[in-house]
Amino acid sequence: MKYKLLRIPVCFSIFFCLFSCSKFSADNNVISTAVQPPIVPITDTVPLCGSIAGTMLAGKTYHIDCDITVDTGKSLTIQPGARLIFNNQSGLIVKGNLFSLGTKENPIWMTVEGQTHTDAPIKNYKASHDSAFSGLWKGVAADVTCNYLIFKWTHLEYTGAVAGIHGSSFYSVAAIKTTDNAYAIFFPNTNGIFVLEDSWIYGCINDAVRVGGNGGRFAIMRSTFEKCGKSSNDGLNIKAGGIGVLAYNLCVGGATNSLKAANSGAVAGIPTCNVDTYNNTVINSGYRNTSTGKGGSINYENGARGRVFNNLIINCKYGLRLNTLTPDTTFMYAGNYGYNYYWADSLSVANEFIPFTPGSITKPSSTDIPNPNSYLPANYNYLPDAQYDGSSVVQLAGSNPLFINYPLPVKGGYNLADIAAVGNFNFHLQSSSPCRGIGYTSFSPIQVVPTDPVFGVTTFSLPGKDIGCFQLDGSGNQH
Repeated sequence: MKYKLLRIPVCFSIFFCLFSCSKFSADNNVISTAVQPPIVPITDTVPLCGSIAGTMLAGKTYHIDCDITVDTGKSLTIQPGARLIFNNQSGLIVKGNLFSLGTKENPIWMTVEGQTHTDAPIKNYKASHDSAFSGLWKGVAADVTCNYLIFKWTHLEYTGAVAGIHGSSFYSVAAIKTTDNAYAIFFPNTNGIFVLEDSWIYGCINDAVRVGGNGGRFAIMRSTFEKCGKSSNDGLNIKAGGIGVLAYNLCVGGATNSLKAANSGAVAGIPTCNVDTYNNTVINSGYRNTSTGKGGSINYENGARGRVFNNLIINCKYGLRLNTLTPDTTFMYAGNYGYNYYWADSLSVANEFIPFTPGSITKPSSTDIPNPNSYLPANYNYLPDAQYDGSSVVQLAGSNPLFINYPLPVKGGYNLADIAAVGNFNFHLQSSSPCRGIGYTSFSPIQVVPTDPVFGVTTFSLPGKDIGCFQLDGSGNQH
């Protein structure tokens, strides 16, 4: 039985006629001129199912018993502190627009009942024993008609139920089958705007975020990603048409790549994937994917382009990986990556700062830390068949980034794969960290979304002077 939603009748088309295109200011920042839909309360007294539009009110708890759909031309606005409980492996389908507008004091939760995080390190950790990968609800899937998909201070947990979405353009543009596990968030509109800022994703079987197929304009900033991908798949996975930034994110325990740009699915009329990746902190990424050459920290392939600076990469399976399928290496090699900071507990990690893996063509950057010239042989050939001995930079004295509370080298007999969540660790930097003040700030990242409290990013964070997502002046990631 489906329950009808109790709403005040309103013609949303009138309000959407008020939407106008975003415009650029004199300093090239995007400014929104859109008008927010009015408050139209949605009941929390019955389970929700089917078409939905209006406003989920602050502090209310909403139970969803089957897929809910925001139809084309309609909007769903979620106020601070609302909780959405998804039952029966349901999900949220957005053909219109979604505004999930939490605050630091009152975040929004999209989750399930009866689950407890397993955050503490577990020796010989197995994802198959972790409820984080139960796939208890689908997640949020936008269609190509979705103009705005906005998340601010929003938690999404335990996603990855079987997609089961048939027809229309859902997922077909991202080559996912209806029998596959769904992404936590999917956005495919080339001309649409996707924002994920100051938010959290915990536990997803498939990719945490897929901007795919037809791409989209996006900003993914100051968010935290834990346990993304059960045995493969990526954290943030940007495909053809995706243009935007991945900045100030904390990624812990990803199955494969935590941050990935790939121009896969490119067709005529779709822009080249162009992603600026800066000031992210990536911890223990790549170990649940056991395939040869798979898994790492940051990966660019299939013709993707962008800039990659100021990232703090700790004990990841591979360092920054440029793939042989990237034809635009001229752009990437023209000083558009560097100032990335690496730490290795072991020789196997140090030997992959510059990945020795099939298809990798990452050239050393002398601005990386430690400087590759300090451990590479004088005649080093950067092609994939060129191994090197990184033993001199394993647990290198003076290069420990000095987190406030995280042991480097990892102690207690744990493997790197055993630590897949933030838990009680604190990845902020100590004031004496060697990461302080050495970031590269002399570039202007892509900003293709508005600066707006509703229709874009509340704050567009520019490159920071400290390496990683946490800045010593209190800016950057706020978690």
